[in-house]
Amino acid sequence: MHDLCAERPFCYDCTRIGPVLKLIIEDDEGRKTVVPFVRDEITIGRQEGNTIRLTERNVSRRHARLVRLNGHVVVEDLGSYNGTRINGERIAGQSPLSEGDLIQIGDYDLALQAEGANAIGAITTKVPARRQEPEPEPNEPARSSRDEDEAGGGSGDENDHTPPSQDSADKRRNSTSIIRLDHVEADRPRKLEDIPTHDAPRLVVLSPDELRGQEFACIRTELRIGRTDDNDIALDHRSLSRTHAKLVREASGEWRVIDMQSANGMTVNGESYAQASLGSGDIVELGHVKLRFLLAGDAADEGEDSEQPSGSKLKFVVPPIIALALGIGGFFIWNLTQNQGTNPQPGQTPPVVAQTATPPKPAVDPDPTPPPVEQPEAKPPETPPTPAKPSLEQLMAETRKALAAQDLDGAETTAAQMASTGQLTKEAKTLGEEVKAERTYKTQLDAAEKALEDGDLDQARGPIDSAAGSKVFAKRHGELKARFAKLTAEAEAAAQQAAATKPPPEVKPAGGKEQPVAKTPAEILDEQTAELVKKSQALVKAGKYRDALNIAEQCAKKDTSNPDCQLLMGITKARLNEIDEGAKHYRKFLELAPANHPYRKGVEAQLQTYDESKAK
Repeated sequence: MHDLCAERPFCYDCTRIGPVLKLIIEDDEGRKTVVPFVRDEITIGRQEGNTIRLTERNVSRRHARLVRLNGHVVVEDLGSYNGTRINGERIAGQSPLSEGDLIQIGDYDLALQAEGANAIGAITTKVPARRQEPEPEPNEPARSSRDEDEAGGGSGDENDHTPPSQDSADKRRNSTSIIRLDHVEADRPRKLEDIPTHDAPRLVVLSPDELRGQEFACIRTELRIGRTDDNDIALDHRSLSRTHAKLVREASGEWRVIDMQSANGMTVNGESYAQASLGSGDIVELGHVKLRFLLAGDAADEGEDSEQPSGSKLKFVVPPIIALALGIGGFFIWNLTQNQGTNPQPGQTPPVVAQTATPPKPAVDPDPTPPPVEQPEAKPPETPPTPAKPSLEQLMAETRKALAAQDLDGAETTAAQMASTGQLTKEAKTLGEEVKAERTYKTQLDAAEKALEDGDLDQARGPIDSAAGSKVFAKRHGELKARFAKLTAEAEAAAQQAAATKPPPEVKPAGGKEQPVAKTPAEILDEQTAELVKKSQALVKAGKYRDALNIAEQCAKKDTSNPDCQLLMGITKARLNEIDEGAKHYRKFLELAPANHPYRKGVEAQLQTYDESKAK
């Protein structure tokens, strides 16, 4: 067994005939990695190609190396920027390692250990703490100390070290913490096994109030406990670390709780531990969350008294004794009051209440008022954390989902939330405009459907044409358009049938041909304009909106006072999803069209719908 108090280089040859060496690496979050030391040289650095690569920025590309030299292990700094430290002191060049030395490279702690070293006793080394607020290692439970004494053969000197002097502490960052290398064995990977439900212990939450009463069955041999959902036992409380602790069952059947380098630490039955064995009824406190550990079949008591561990060595015997004494005193006071001035009757034996060392004296008149019971100070309930607001991407996704479901109310709500963020992207602005346009299209389709039900084809034509750009209601638009075409065809067929019943025109004598009357320029213009209007209407029916717009623009240039040219320009602009431009031509149409124009009412209804949607 090595004497750690003596500074002596680590002898590799001493371990060749026994277990091999291993290098233990711990990062700043407490995660440990064990690397077998099977090479003659191990290089350490941030750059690829090193035997051990440490990726933090405060590690140089080629930082240090460990070398077997003349049967010993030597650490050598390779000119790193932040240096290499052994037990808190920066080294230059090569430095031999002693067993239990702490090597510090950046945010990493490294230590050499021979496999199986724990079998000869717990190895502890006092080294400078890396963190600003070091927590001294809590006392081990009595059982662990006894086991260590038995394993060490009764030699207690090996595990006891004299604390460093104040001068030494100043040199070593003015604080020390104890790193137990046997903790690595406690944190070793274990074989995960399922535990039958009827044999599984439980964790019962005692506080805080919002989590009180929750129970978790320990149905595996290793369970992680923390604040996030990726833990086996998730407790959403801000005093817990992401992964705060883990509960493990050893091969011997013993259950143990291990702190995972948490920020707020861990206590068992009110005492701080890095790890501790658990018995049924023990109270484990992680941050501000208290849990009771219960073996299978044990019941959890309700009330505040349930927080006292049944397996704890500290038994609360004082309150029952006080209650018993108060009961005895009350009985004697009542007895004296009843029998004052009278002698006890012969043959009457007073009842035995309890065996007491000193019975109360009759001459003393004790205060019958029981002492006030101090009520525990009620802690105000902790304010739950404010839920995080949804991000812009989440709001956009919800808006698209609502549009796909034709839920315009929901889409408008999420679009308003997007606008309230004040950080709209171009894509978000386009999505908000799309929601407004779809509201206009829906209103137009509602008006068209009502007009078709009333048989007013002229009133239905304009809204159907204007809603052609809808993506959300494209199916409904197609159905209304087909219905409109069918009703229009039926109306035209009826008109043709009525025209066929008219009497034929009068036949004039062959010799009496009438001379054609010369047309005026206005009549010629009307004919040319009417021809352009007819061409534009045919292109609209064929779905060629861009060509129809070009013909309508020619018509408007040829006859600026023709309302039909402006109407066609408004229809084609709307179908090309240029809603605002289409509205301008609709207003121009109303200025030019007579009051009895067949499309006037339909255009007025569409403009009213458009203005209402803009006002929103």
